[in-house]
Amino acid sequence: MSLALAHKRRVQAEGPAAARTGAEVMVYSSATALSSPANGKKHLRLMEDALAQDLERIGAINSRELRQQLKRDELLPKYLDYVQRYRDSGLSFPNSVVMQVLVWLFDTEQFEAGLDLASFAMSQDQQLPERFKRDVPTFVADAVIDWAEAEYKAKRSSEPYLSNLLPLVDGEWKLFERIPARYHKQIGILALDQREFAKAITHFERAEALYEGIGVGTRLEGARKALTKELAEKTAE
Repeated sequence: MSLALAHKRRVQAEGPAAARTGAEVMVYSSATALSSPANGKKHLRLMEDALAQDLERIGAINSRELRQQLKRDELLPKYLDYVQRYRDSGLSFPNSVVMQVLVWLFDTEQFEAGLDLASFAMSQDQQLPERFKRDVPTFVADAVIDWAEAEYKAKRSSEPYLSNLLPLVDGEWKLFERIPARYHKQIGILALDQREFAKAITHFERAEALYEGIGVGTRLEGARKALTKELAEKTAE
């Protein structure tokens, strides 16, 4: 549904009073739609009308794969233009369209764009849709570590995202301790697989210090024994 048609239907539903002012808000262009806070908020309502229709479309699809395809191939290109124009405008107000696009970027594993938009959203103190009940840093950190753990099970690499996010997850962002512990655990596992025993020990110890029940005890003990053996063999050479 076009933005103009969505607005027309909303005006019709609101009655004659809204219709009398319709001419004022019906016509938008990329040059004027975000030219002022008032115009920006009017335009946001049009975008929200279109977004509601598209969320209904997603909800009617049973296949996760097809839902992701719709988001990636059609909906994200449709809304990213608006998001960029909002960012370029210098305006700042609660923007549900920006936040839904953020969610879709992580849903479709477009992490570079997702992390960039997340940084912008945090700079404006934007809030996720109410159903998430999380702030942006927690959402981002959870999304990436969930993906990284699944990638490891599928024998695919999750770097550089884990290492790049670690200074934020275990530093700048204020998160429940189990989240950064999961990052350290996963990085430790990757290091252990590469026989980087000292690195693995460092991350396993940090994971355990952050969240005692993170479940790295056996791996940590194995890494310590392997490092001791490796050092002994080097000394004997």
